[in-house]
Amino acid sequence: MTGRPGLRLGTRAVHAGLDPAGNLGAVSAPIYQSATFLAADTADLMAINSGAKRGYVYSRIRNPTVLAAEQRVAALEEAQSCVLFSSGMAAIAGALAPFLKAGDDLVALPDIYGGTAKYFREVLPAQGVNVIWAEGIDAGLVAAALTSRTKVIFAETPTNPLLRIVDLPALGAVARSAGSKLVVDGTLGSPMNQLPLQLGADLVVHSASKYLNGHGDLILGAVCGSRDLTRDVRGLQQTTGAIVDAHAAWLLMRGMATYALRMRQHNSSGQAVAEFLAAQLKVARVLYPGLPDHPHHALATRQMSGFGGLLSFEMHSPEAARAVVDGTRLFGIGPSVGGVESLISQPGNTSHFSVPVDRRRAMGLSDMLVRISVGIEDVADLIDDLAQALEAAPS
Repeated sequence: MTGRPGLRLGTRAVHAGLDPAGNLGAVSAPIYQSATFLAADTADLMAINSGAKRGYVYSRIRNPTVLAAEQRVAALEEAQSCVLFSSGMAAIAGALAPFLKAGDDLVALPDIYGGTAKYFREVLPAQGVNVIWAEGIDAGLVAAALTSRTKVIFAETPTNPLLRIVDLPALGAVARSAGSKLVVDGTLGSPMNQLPLQLGADLVVHSASKYLNGHGDLILGAVCGSRDLTRDVRGLQQTTGAIVDAHAAWLLMRGMATYALRMRQHNSSGQAVAEFLAAQLKVARVLYPGLPDHPHHALATRQMSGFGGLLSFEMHSPEAARAVVDGTRLFGIGPSVGGVESLISQPGNTSHFSVPVDRRRAMGLSDMLVRISVGIEDVADLIDDLAQALEAAPS
């Protein structure tokens, strides 16, 4: 079973990419821990190499376990194809590289993950690509930043860590009118809550380490889209070698089997924690698209079916923010999101540490901001933990 999009997401998360009949009836995808695959004869090898026959020769080019995991991610994203990479940042680089050359422009929305911002500030310019930062996430402001050399528009939604929502249909229309590719980081939305390819994106990228895997034991990235576009992405990946090993692909398969169950808990608990924080006097404001007072709540409701487990909130002082982070007992202080365990951090010390302070301020990231990734623990325990940390924090 490779995809069958007629099946519901929870079923695809368990079965897509599996072929028990072709693997001795195994109900778990086998790990093909082999670098080389033997051909029957020279003619057979040449047929596989030319693409005339489906088969395997070398795991840098194609591996059965990796292919199974790619098919499962593609099924969740309702995409024709998926290419797995060794990390989320490798996936971003791999999604952009085939479509950008020296002299081209990339227009980036300003509210993005710190690692991506560093790549756009330091790596792409060194390759001769001009990165233009839009003045905001509104489609009109993005359109104003386009030039005749713009080949790619890059967006993230929901954004990290301010949970802003980008209007994907509007941005897709801008990209099409300019003849540009729209590449969307959909990590925080995740396929259960949002399908960027159905909303106007050309490619969607994921840090598959986050919600897709969900168990904090894997670094992996994914690029999903049409076969025409992912063919270019895969070809360059095979040449540069930013590939996934079979064991990592197997871990991703195992993690995705519980994806729908975990996401339902993330969505439910994220909403409950956001509502709790919004009622606390010591909290200045809560940033979560599931709250009615979020500035993009109406847009989020239109293009998302759930709001995930990531949220941010501001305290009234940097000292209070740090006290809450240090005062929690169940929330671990760490930089990731989307895992079964709950994490807490100040973005300036973790996800956006590499972003210069003045750039952080321009993005709206203050030292009073706290980001939490709500895991799948009992939400009452999480709320109790936040309550005692808030009580101990200075007013």
